[in-house]
Amino acid sequence: MLSREAFVQNGFIGPLRLLTADRAHFFARHFAGAPEQRPVWRKSLATIDPLAYQIATSSVLLDELRDLLGNDIILWGASVVIKQPGEVHRWHCDIESCASSGGHVSVWIGLLNTQQGSALRLVRGSHAFGMPLQELTAREQVSRADRSDELILRLAAEQNDGADIAEPDVTDGEAIFFDGRIWHDAQNALRDEPRLALLLQYARADIPVRVPDFRNLEWPFQFKDNVRPPVLCVSGDADGEANDIVAPPTVRSHRDIVPAAHAIARNLSCKDGTPFMPVSCFEGRTANVDSLECHYSVLMPGYSPHPPHAHLDEEILVVMNGAAEVVVPKTKEDEAPQIFAAPAGTAIYYPSFQLHTIRNVSTEPVSYAMLRWKSGTLGERQSLTPQLIQWTWVRKQVRGPLSMTPLLDGPTGFLDKLHAHVTRIQPGAGYAAHRDTHDVAIFLIEGDIAVLGRPIAAPAVVFLPAGCLHDMKAAGAQPAKYLVWELHGHAAEIAPARDALGVNPTPLRDAHALAREMPT
Repeated sequence: MLSREAFVQNGFIGPLRLLTADRAHFFARHFAGAPEQRPVWRKSLATIDPLAYQIATSSVLLDELRDLLGNDIILWGASVVIKQPGEVHRWHCDIESCASSGGHVSVWIGLLNTQQGSALRLVRGSHAFGMPLQELTAREQVSRADRSDELILRLAAEQNDGADIAEPDVTDGEAIFFDGRIWHDAQNALRDEPRLALLLQYARADIPVRVPDFRNLEWPFQFKDNVRPPVLCVSGDADGEANDIVAPPTVRSHRDIVPAAHAIARNLSCKDGTPFMPVSCFEGRTANVDSLECHYSVLMPGYSPHPPHAHLDEEILVVMNGAAEVVVPKTKEDEAPQIFAAPAGTAIYYPSFQLHTIRNVSTEPVSYAMLRWKSGTLGERQSLTPQLIQWTWVRKQVRGPLSMTPLLDGPTGFLDKLHAHVTRIQPGAGYAAHRDTHDVAIFLIEGDIAVLGRPIAAPAVVFLPAGCLHDMKAAGAQPAKYLVWELHGHAAEIAPARDALGVNPTPLRDAHALAREMPT
């Protein structure tokens, strides 16, 4: 717990670590790609982005805020602040929170390239001067662009002889809490790297929040009388008369995914010169993830479905038929990316923001299936890096009536655990009906199985959501071989942004090296 006394005296406290550096960089990637348009106004990110809301309501942060504001707290502002090299946000007070009555606390969190010279500077004690900086500079007819350090120190000294400029030593993942009335500026003195931060703005729940007319940044301030910003209650109770209280955001789908099996024809081909054809399997929510989507695609010879791209969703790709290559570059401009041969049975796990694509370099069509998911919260533990599962583990000969070979196991950003194994079942063998608390995705590569009361021939995708009663049996004359992916969800509080921000993906690991045989 930081010192309330220091906050009252200086107008700010910190730095306080809220995120690991890795998690800060994760959020930087995410927020850098957030949509530009916000409902109502530009500071309402937390009303539409569950991950911004997750940070804003972390227990560590709220414990500090309750000590400063009391139990009843609203979050009225959340915005991403990107400063390009050499860019300066001149000395100012935030218009929405600089009324002399106080009751506002802002939290500035460094996410990327945060260090002295690329963070906040604050005038110590300026929250108690009784008037915003813009009012004083207006009296002296000094424009925003001309607010030098010398001028600021002179004006501050006229209010309090002991006032000085403080520059807290903040690094990625650390936060500064400051009174909404304080004089401050922000700059990025780095020569060739952008700096990214998240600004969260809170107030006592009884204080009405007004939207400024940002066409006028100088004194006297002007506000929009016909606009009420959306406000989130993050602690205690809030007065619906004072502000427009809205519900927290969510990525949760509106429908539950039911058990399903989807066959993939072996002779699939695109028509009329179309190079790429996706086919949806299912989409919705489960007990373990808020949003889950699966489809399979057909890719014609010589084509790729898209240039290397990255996204928030975590993803599994399994080559179901034919022979392809998976391409894993370090950046979008990488001229020598990692390339892996990917015949049927090859699988790869991509964490959030991992650049990737697939291409067909053979003379026949390729079919592959993809599973993507995300949730409204991230976990705290270190996550799995990209993992490649080689086709040789699927093609390996069966030992005994049923054998399972573990391939990978560990936490991800959105899961408490992602587990994968390959199962091989001799004809007539299988296992009895049971229920799992985790979701199960089965990618059938070879043979026939009977599940969900029906026979299914390879290649196929089967999905068994948590709680689904299911058994399994090899139903053909040949052994059945399939990859199993288990999604174990979590409800953790906080966990770890585009190439332009200079954060590269983690190196890809080979899950082949992690595998070991289980007893048959």
